[in-house]
Amino acid sequence: MKKLAILSILLAFTLTAYSQGSFTEKTFHDLMVKNGDKMFTLENTDDNFVFIMGNGQKMGRTEITEATGTMTVINKFSDITINQSGGTVIVSGLIDQKISQKENPSDNFEYKGVFTAVYASQKKKWVLMSWQHSDYKPNN
Repeated sequence: MKKLAILSILLAFTLTAYSQGSFTEKTFHDLMVKNGDKMFTLENTDDNFVFIMGNGQKMGRTEITEATGTMTVINKFSDITINQSGGTVIVSGLIDQKISQKENPSDNFEYKGVFTAVYASQKKKWVLMSWQHSDYKPNN
């Protein structure tokens, strides 16, 4: 009985040590808040990160960082759905954005869309692999 108890404890410790942490809605919001007023940051994205806009245009990590460097972006997310399989997570939902140029903050643009984001666990850290969004059209 004692051997079984020790074996159970060792097995539980091993599973805990090697299992992937759970990615929750709080994890997603914390990562997005960490970005500040930028949509994405270099520290939070994979080297091969791909951003796909509603018109199909693709941007890499450097291009999106440069593009958002001149903007202030305020994001609000809703209707979040999270699907996790081990160290891979797909997050989808609605995004409401208010975007303004840092040089002219009164020039605002508002955007509402649907998004899908893919995260992967790398070195015990969640990293954004890709982000795709499309215009939100509730009647279609």
